[in-house]
Order: sequence, then structure tokens, then C-alpha cells
Amino acid sequence: MRRDLSLLQNRRFDVVVVGGGIQGACVARDAALRGLSTALIEQADFCSATSHNSLKTIHGGIRYLQHLNFRRAIDSIREQQIFLRTAPHLVQLLNFLMPAYGYGMRGPLALGAGIGLFELLNALVSLRDGNRPGWPRGRLMRAAACRALAPGIDQHGLSGGAVWAGAQVGFADKAVLQILQQAVDHGACAANRVQAEQLCFSAPDRGSVCGLKAKDMRTGNRFEIQARSVVNATGPWAADWIKQAGGARLSLKVGLVKSMNLVTSKPALPYALAVKSARASDSRIDRAKRMFFVVPWQGKAVIGTTHFTYRGSSGSMETDPDGIAAFVNGFNAACPAMGLALDDILYCYQGLIPGDGETAEDGAKLHESKIVDHAATDGIGGMFSIVSIKWTTARLTAEQAVDRLLRQWNEHRSCRTRQTPLPDYPDMPHDTCGLSGAQLRGFVAAHTEHTQAFRFSDIILRRTNDLVLGRMRAKQFAVILQTLADHFDWPAERRREKAQQVLDRLASSAFKRTLINGLEAVRL
Repeated sequence: MRRDLSLLQNRRFDVVVVGGGIQGACVARDAALRGLSTALIEQADFCSATSHNSLKTIHGGIRYLQHLNFRRAIDSIREQQIFLRTAPHLVQLLNFLMPAYGYGMRGPLALGAGIGLFELLNALVSLRDGNRPGWPRGRLMRAAACRALAPGIDQHGLSGGAVWAGAQVGFADKAVLQILQQAVDHGACAANRVQAEQLCFSAPDRGSVCGLKAKDMRTGNRFEIQARSVVNATGPWAADWIKQAGGARLSLKVGLVKSMNLVTSKPALPYALAVKSARASDSRIDRAKRMFFVVPWQGKAVIGTTHFTYRGSSGSMETDPDGIAAFVNGFNAACPAMGLALDDILYCYQGLIPGDGETAEDGAKLHESKIVDHAATDGIGGMFSIVSIKWTTARLTAEQAVDRLLRQWNEHRSCRTRQTPLPDYPDMPHDTCGLSGAQLRGFVAAHTEHTQAFRFSDIILRRTNDLVLGRMRAKQFAVILQTLADHFDWPAERRREKAQQVLDRLASSAFKRTLINGLEAVRL
């Protein structure tokens, strides 16, 4: 997946995708696998914004049964099964444990009925798709058994609990890169550090798009990408980008909510634990409290997800100590026995997601992804915007978007991403623990050559999870930085600046001090 901007010029694509998160990557993969000539550009690094903010779970839709939204539950179940079947090296089963309280809608019987229905739907979806049913069975347990498995949960009114099977994506950033790589293997062109500045409209009626004007963020050079259609998959930037790139001719309104997940130094449990928060649920049949999930990930506990009303711009956000403190306080109120402290927080995954309504005043996220055909809303053909809400259904949303695009052309090409396996590409190593200096330099070379990692943060925060997990040592940190500095000829001042930018992203002051002391010892 080499970055060659000459491939974007002097030809006309069927579709150009703007945005290199999970949603844009899925659109590019779907279009390329259908034989459409496809380009994707991303102004920063792939998977560097909202898609980087992940609880590492692939939801099966069980919570949608509380909303009586069976269509969304079935969609999520199917997508979870597709992930497990086509990308088993990235997505694996994960057990979830939820305590039950009282004997009403949150009691063991109601919870057991929900799990039974969930498993029935899993079996029906498998049969409908021509696969063998084999979803792991859930189970109910008494209060004593639940208390033994999760001693930190609220004991008041505890009447039992239940375990059911979900799924987890262990390397979310790597998954986006591999999805993009498969698109490239099928003829797509993908490039990061390219900004889509302005849409181009057809002449003489200017009733459709014919491409866009772009800027190489590394050199400042500008060029044009010609295309029959443009898909706006810029996430929280969707409305701002439409306004900037299309001017008054195109419109889109999206409310914004700030979403956070915390990587902690607490040891992982063997299952994901659901604990109730102090905020009310938006369930249609159970107005009880919302849930925190404590998810095991690479030996650590990740806690999420919380949502805050966001009134700022959709630009990049700095680490938010006040938001982290509020998150920790809210979680400790729900699960005091865990004793979560601010210095237990290694890293804060945070990002903006679409809100429910233009302002999302109560911090409520959007419940369903939206595909906006600007031919219908603004009279501009060939222009689509995707307001996407979740990892799990990104593939399905991409399938639906490409279907609509083809219908606008009166064409039909069958989707292939439901059955096509996603390879585990060897040029995308992920683990750095235990690597020698020479091996670390090879690690960096692989990613600068094959995944367009040009900044220190690209490598240290997204091509590996070892720093985020608090297990990278100062010497490894220094070798990676020095290798990049040598490759791109960075002076000493710029090296220190790059190191500080990454250190500022870390939440644990203790871990930060350890790294800084170690870096001083190796004379960074």
C-alpha cells in the first residue's frame, strides 16, 4: 500500500472516498471488490481519529433487543458473524458477564429471555446465510456465583447474572489497514496525508460532481482527482467538509458527541463485565441505568464507553484531564471495589461521534448510521455522505452505500465482502515487545514502506499497541524515534518535539515519568 500520488492523477475513477477510518476503508474495499475503479484519500493518518477510539468490541446487537429494534439486532448479529468468519485473525469470541437485579425487567428471568432470543436470532441468521449454527450458549447463574466472578459489582438487590458470547477486535488500527490493503490488492489507490479541498462539478449544468481538488499535505502540491462519484466518509468532519468543499450547493447537519474509552493498568478479567452507571438508559422497555463495560484487552482492562455533550468544533482534541477525571469518578460510583485511580489510566481513546439531533444536548449518540444521497437532498448527483456510528456495521453501511451509488448509474454488481476472507498481511507487524534494535528498525521500515506511516505518532500509537498498553520501554521508544529521524532526516529539535507530542497523549503521569527518565538515560 505504497503512497504514489501519481496513481490518483491523469485517470477517471468510478468513486473517490474521502476519509480513511473504518467506514471509508470499508467503502473502498466494497467498491474495489466489485470491480469499480476506486481511490481513497485521508488528510491525516489512516484510522487516526474516531475509528482509533474503540472499546475493541464487535457488538452482536443484544442491547437492541431492549429497544425492540429487531432489524438492527439482526444486522449486528450478521455483521458479527461475518467478521468472525472472514477475519478470524482480527476478531475473536469474547464472553460478557452482566449482573441481574431484582426480579423485574433487570432480573435473571428477563435477562435470560433476552439472551435466549439473541441466541435464537444468531441461529436463524446463520441458517439464512447458509452457515452452520454454532453460536456458544449463554447461561444464567445465581447471585452467589455472580458475586464470586465479579466481587466489585453493586451487591444491593443482586439476584443473579448471565454470561453470553460476543466478539472482540484485538487490533482495531491494524484491521483498518488490512481492509484498505485488500482494496488496494483489487486495484484501489489509497493515500494518506492528502486533503480533499474542493469538489469539482460537471459542466454545463453543474448538476453532478466530477471529482475533487486535493492537496498533498507533505509537499503542499495541489492536483485534481477525477471521478464519477464522491463518497464523504469523514466521520465527525462530514458536515464541515461538505460546507467547505461544496459551498452553498451542498448541506448536511450533524450533531457531535465526545466519546471516551480508558485503557487502564488494572489486570484484565477473563470476560467483559457490564456494570450499571448513574445515567439513565434510553431503552424502550427498561429505563434503568446505562452500563459501563470493563473489557479485557491484551492483559489490561479497558473501560467504556462514556459520552459527553460536545459544543466545540470538529477539529482534533487534546487529551482532556477533566473529562478523564469525570469518567473515573462516574465509574467508581458504579464499581467502587475496583478502586480506579487517575494514575491507573494509561491512555484515553477519545473521539467525536454523531449525536442524536443537531446539538446532541444530552450527550446522546446517533442510533443508526445514515447514508445521504445529495442528488435527493441538494440536487447534486454522484455525491454521497455517510454518517456512521459503529465499527460493527461499517461493512454493511458500505455495502448499502455502494448499492445506492450503482443504482444511480442503473448498474448492478453483487457485493463480495460478505464472503471474501480478509488476509493477514505479513507486511503489517504489530508487536514490538522483545524485539532487538535491528528488529525494531525493520518494524519501522515495514510500516514506512507498506502502510504509509510517516510520523512518530503513526508508528508508536497505531502500528503497535505496546505504548498504549504501558509495556513499551524507553529504549524501544528511542530506537523507533531515531529510526524515523534517520529516515526522514529530522534534526534533534524536531525529534524532541515528536517525542513530546506522543508523551502528551499518555494519561498516566507515572508511566510518563518512567519513559522520560529512561529517555534521558539513553540521551534522546
